[in-house]
Amino acid sequence: MSEKFIRFSAGRSEFAIAALLFVLTTVLFWPATGYDYINLDDHLYIPENPMVSGGFSWGGVNQAFTTVYEQWWLPLLWISYMADIELFGAGPFGHHVVNVLLHAVNAGLLFWALFRMTGARWRCFFVAALFAWHPLRMESVAWITERKDVLSGMFFMLALLAHVRDAAPPPARRMGRVFALMLLGLMAKSSLVVLPFLLLLLDYWPLGRGGDPWGRGSWGRWRPLVAEKIPLFALSAIFIVLTLVTHGTAGGEHVDTSLANRLTLIAPNYWSYLGKIFWPARLTILYPTNVATSWIVRLLAPLGLLILAGCAWHHRKAKPVLLVGWLWFLMALAPVIRGIRFDELSAFSDRYTYLPGIGIGWILAWTAAELQERTRWLKGPVAVACGLVLSVCLVRAHEQLPWWRNSLVMFQRAAQLAPESHFVRNSLGLALVETGRVEEGVAQFEQALQLLPGHPVYLSHLGAALLKLGRAEDALALQNEAIRLLPNDANYHNNRGKALVALGRKDEARAAYEEALRLKPAHPEAHYNLGYVLYESGAAADALPHFQTAVAGRPGNAAMWYNLGMAYAALGRYAEALPCVRRALALDPQMPNAQDSLWRMEVLQGMAAP
Repeated sequence: MSEKFIRFSAGRSEFAIAALLFVLTTVLFWPATGYDYINLDDHLYIPENPMVSGGFSWGGVNQAFTTVYEQWWLPLLWISYMADIELFGAGPFGHHVVNVLLHAVNAGLLFWALFRMTGARWRCFFVAALFAWHPLRMESVAWITERKDVLSGMFFMLALLAHVRDAAPPPARRMGRVFALMLLGLMAKSSLVVLPFLLLLLDYWPLGRGGDPWGRGSWGRWRPLVAEKIPLFALSAIFIVLTLVTHGTAGGEHVDTSLANRLTLIAPNYWSYLGKIFWPARLTILYPTNVATSWIVRLLAPLGLLILAGCAWHHRKAKPVLLVGWLWFLMALAPVIRGIRFDELSAFSDRYTYLPGIGIGWILAWTAAELQERTRWLKGPVAVACGLVLSVCLVRAHEQLPWWRNSLVMFQRAAQLAPESHFVRNSLGLALVETGRVEEGVAQFEQALQLLPGHPVYLSHLGAALLKLGRAEDALALQNEAIRLLPNDANYHNNRGKALVALGRKDEARAAYEEALRLKPAHPEAHYNLGYVLYESGAAADALPHFQTAVAGRPGNAAMWYNLGMAYAALGRYAEALPCVRRALALDPQMPNAQDSLWRMEVLQGMAAP
């Protein structure tokens, strides 16, 4: 056969290594299964996501495929959350369990794929272990929202294995399995658009299907390899367009997003990621943005990247891993590198290294092995150094993991590392209010407004916190100001309604809730609040449909179920009221008055029975 591909057969020892990686990775991250939601997207993705929060259903699956939610079309992600709830019940435990297990599976699959390609058992173990245990993995594994990484990562690893299996002739159905796995991965995270480019790197080395890409006759060897991946490139193009159409600009910091400014930030951002890979210190969920990078840095950074690429190219025949590993890092990071991506909320994000870091691991492992082979006396020290690197990763990851246990701890940490971030201050304020430390939360909202004066979101959050402190007049003034600045946001009108209720101005509150629903007809909280005002005024029949809509949007909210039951009871419909109150008690067994209300309804239903 003309191709140089050799497939290495994995035996019991390789299976044992893959199993060991799975077990150790699971043990490392298992404490995360006891952690809470993080109030950065977690609630939007699961408890407040109506297609997910009710568990698995065919209606939910249909909605997952037909709905763009939070500016993403990621049906497989939403279905995975539904399955978690169906298997483990409501709450964060099941989601954390699945995240941990998926990442552990990915570690084993990566080792298996690398060994099938190279046959270098311990080098592949080092790459897979570094991938699995590096402290930068915390964000992808411990943050439920980032199920995107570990789920798409599983299909990515399976696609690598499928490519290894299909890389040897005969070419029948060569790319069918890869195409299907890539499609599944893209439905969990769109950054897998880089897969066909990475497969071409593997065709160069270690699969050796195309030979040297430079020289006479090289295109003749590479043309069929590119041609067979045309369906994959087409799939990438479709998902790039889909992401641009559905996601748009995610918003974030008020920064200069001119094309020239963004392009000159790309290379410095690559160096930021390299720095975090080699020195994973001061890790946090949000890093301070800095668009004031000097022009000297902006000029030297791309030059440095080109020099490294040139060196790798120069040594490509003797050390192809350098070129493949470096290009893997650059290509895999390209879709999310700052300057190309639109979201400027954070300077960079740990989770974006999930797949790109594999390329750096390859370079380190093969360079270490070459040192051992060249000089016999270095064999022991190099092995010790590799073991030390993995041990340090384990220790640092173990130390980093507790920072993810809840929103309060996470954003306290973030505020220490990024004290000038108004978004971090606002997020810490929300976490403090959620835990009952309202006055401290108010102080954080005020700091956020000092850093970014007049921001309507922060004004509204401050107003909601002041309302909890009984300062309804101040709360109303802040909500009015937020509405003046951004009149078409339903949340501000809903919050204004709550302030008006506290002031006893229920007719005005009703109008505020109705305006919120005009702007966002499916707003669950506005439906609930309007229903409550109507119920309190004696209009239970008018309140009922609003409570029903609220429950449909937030099926995990105990208070909404309870008040729906009370509305049914007020209309004498006890057979429908009882299941609602029971559901409320199942969600919150300590709910005040719910047990007494249940007993009364049971008695009244019995009396009403013929």
